[in-house]
Amino acid sequence: MKLSQIFILLALGVSTLQAQTPAADAPKRRRAAAAAPAERPAAPQQVVQNNSVVRVNATSQPYSLHLPWQKESASGRRGLGVVLAGNRVLVTAQMVADATYIELELPEKGSKIPAKVVAVDYEANLALLETGASDRQKAFFSGLKPMAVDVSARIGDKVDILQTGRVGELIESELIIGKVQIRRYNVEGSGFLVYEANNIVRSEGNSFTLPVVNKAGKLVGLLLAYDSKNQITTILPAPIIEHFLKDVADGSYEGFPSLGMEMQSTMDEQYREYLGMKPDAPGVLISMVMKGGSAEKAGLKKGDILVAINGFAIDSRGNYKDPQFGALSSSHLVRGRAYVGDKVDIKVIRDGKETTLTGDLARRKPDDFLVLPYLFDKGPRYFLMGGLLFQELSHPYLDAFGEDQRGGAILRLSRIASHPDKFEEEGRKKLIFLSLVLPTPSTQGYDKLGGQVVNKVNGRVITTLDDLAEAFKNAKDGVHVVELNEFPHLLYLDSFNAERDNMRLLDGAYRIGSLKRLE
Repeated sequence: MKLSQIFILLALGVSTLQAQTPAADAPKRRRAAAAAPAERPAAPQQVVQNNSVVRVNATSQPYSLHLPWQKESASGRRGLGVVLAGNRVLVTAQMVADATYIELELPEKGSKIPAKVVAVDYEANLALLETGASDRQKAFFSGLKPMAVDVSARIGDKVDILQTGRVGELIESELIIGKVQIRRYNVEGSGFLVYEANNIVRSEGNSFTLPVVNKAGKLVGLLLAYDSKNQITTILPAPIIEHFLKDVADGSYEGFPSLGMEMQSTMDEQYREYLGMKPDAPGVLISMVMKGGSAEKAGLKKGDILVAINGFAIDSRGNYKDPQFGALSSSHLVRGRAYVGDKVDIKVIRDGKETTLTGDLARRKPDDFLVLPYLFDKGPRYFLMGGLLFQELSHPYLDAFGEDQRGGAILRLSRIASHPDKFEEEGRKKLIFLSLVLPTPSTQGYDKLGGQVVNKVNGRVITTLDDLAEAFKNAKDGVHVVELNEFPHLLYLDSFNAERDNMRLLDGAYRIGSLKRLE
């Protein structure tokens, strides 16, 4: 997905982790490291050897998004993980998403050992694996050497993508970093720093996750994507990896913060005149401020002209001058250089006057969004009644249809997902919709009503799926009344017949093992 020059989304910043014991001075160390430009490394000392990487094999089996009581077919993924200090292995989050089994393998010897995820951030697309501390597990790592992370890469640097061949030999493909910009990694709305490099990359069978190293054998990134037609490689860079690892190290992973706002460029001269901006004045228009986000808590308002963040001037494109990378989207000031809990100074022009707003940077968890941005490692929440299937709207659900299938009800839901303000103002915590109508006696005549937003059930306002489940416990005169946001607006279910149909659905042709998943 390309970033628009007009709208720049500064949203999300969330992850999950099993906590360890926190270190008291870790936030101070992290902020100091993030604020200072990285130093260039000394001259190359050695070329990386394959004792710093391991093969990672994962079996993945996600839940079906459209029949949420079922799972999709299992599939395998193979990649190369980077060995880090403490016998931990770094991979992309995509590598282990929805994994049911993960193992590490020594490329040359073929020795294998089970592994588990100890930290994962699906927005930053990073995961950390470990195996435990038994003698067998320690022996697996005995000949391996941890790889250091180098954040000093710049445009023009030569780097190598590492792969292993059939018998474990190391294969290196040289690339040249040609561009640094902000792009989406893996989930909706999450823009992060990326390197773009040019050259041909040889394709091997373990290319799902691949390390990218410099000539000194230090890690500068992980492969995100390779466009073979244009020979462009997109790399998840070391500054984001370092941020992730430092946050993990203090034992209380908080993820990447966000401001929670949208900015509109002010490059058009007539538009600048309309906004009352001087011809050469910097700044972009704040077109949306997310409810409950860092920007709103700091006092930012729709219609403000943003001119600086933490002392960095913002130009009419929404960029700032980064000391290491040059012109770069201002989102990196928050989603790359800062940590949750850091202070942020935002300079704006409001009603013709310049003012500085101050606040604390925070994050929003996926469950804090009206429309779920992603869904990994667990099944979609749902509720079945008499053949009517109700779910929480999510971006993965919509993405599963593909752009060419987004017509009718799915197109309406996509528009709601893009502009959920109205429903958030109504106090909804999740957008509950009728996703599918299974053929039962109770649903005759309702078979084409999928994709409808639910407003009320039996007179109760529906803000969550739990509300809906409770509402169906209170039929009125033996009839369930479902109020929809669109035509035909009202559905009626005989409560006795609906319960009878529920029993028929369990373990029937649709292999439904449970009528609900509310956790």
